Parts: sequence; structure tokens; C-alpha cells
Amino acid sequence: METMAKENKPIDWAGIEKDYRAGEMSVRDIARWYSVSHTAINKRAKAEKWTRAAQPKHLDRREPVQRLTKPAEAPADLSEKGKALAGRMMDELDAVTSLHGELEDMICAEESDSRRRQSLLRAISLGERAKTLKDISATLKTLSEAAAPVGKKAARKDAAAAAASGGGKFAPRPGPKLVVDNK
Repeated sequence: METMAKENKPIDWAGIEKDYRAGEMSVRDIARWYSVSHTAINKRAKAEKWTRAAQPKHLDRREPVQRLTKPAEAPADLSEKGKALAGRMMDELDAVTSLHGELEDMICAEESDSRRRQSLLRAISLGERAKTLKDISATLKTLSEAAAPVGKKAARKDAAAAAASGGGKFAPRPGPKLVVDNK
């Protein structure tokens, strides 16, 4: 074994060669593991003609990354999942509201750090619970609108266009008529 000049630590070239030939780690990872520079490993590998079994799988930053994603779910399915989640959150909010007094007493009795105690009390305060309820309600409204069939929206749009062009009260007025009398 050789030693590094800076730390006088032995370098395990046999271990480095074994990991290099296995090809499971990148040269930089091997260098970090053995506290050696990657250039030293590359020079040694070239001089002793080491061959790698397989290249390690690493990201080539020049090529775009293809991410594995789940197949897209239908908007109706997502809406139902969102509604179920909002329902569970409403149940949690109900539990916090119904047990507010006990939670407040527990926080005051158990928490000795005054800043943390104030933060916890603020988290279960009426204002925070009201804000949470408002946010959940807005989410449910958005989910319901997103789940509405496209036909309903299109039907409303067509009805509005028909009302505007049907000569009714909202129809556009015709332009002025020119009357020409050539007598």
C-alpha cells in the first residue's frame, strides 16, 4: 500500500481496483470513499490496464431526464380523491374544535418554552380554524367546478350566445339605416 502525502494514510489500491472493476460505483464515488482523487484512480487504472465490468448508472446532465410518472388520472377521479381528502380534513378540524379546551390545557401544562406554547395556541385558535374551514370550502368548490361535465359548461355558453343573438333584450342593436330618396 502507498501512502498519501498530506495525511500519511495508507491507500487501499486493491480495494479501489476491486470496486473499479466491479463497475457499480462511479470513479468519483470510489475516490470519495477511499479519500483519493479521481484522477489518481484514473491514472492508476490506465497504467495497470484495469477494465470495468459495467458502467455505473448516473445522470448525464447533457441529456434530458425522463422521469417515471404514474399515468394521468381522469379529472373526475382526481376530484373524488380531493373531495375525500377534504372530508377527512373537515373531520380533523371538527375534532380540534370539539376538543379545543382540552388541547389548550394540555399545551399550557406540557410546553415550558413560551414561544413554542404561543405558536401551538395560535395554531388551534379560532382564527386559524376559521381560515382552515374557508380554505377547505374553497377547495371543495373548485373541485366541484372542475368535475362538472364539459357539456354543462358548453350548454351554458350556447344558451348565453343564443340569448344574445335571439333578438331579445340582450341582442346587439342593428346599425342605423340609410334612407335614400332620389325624387
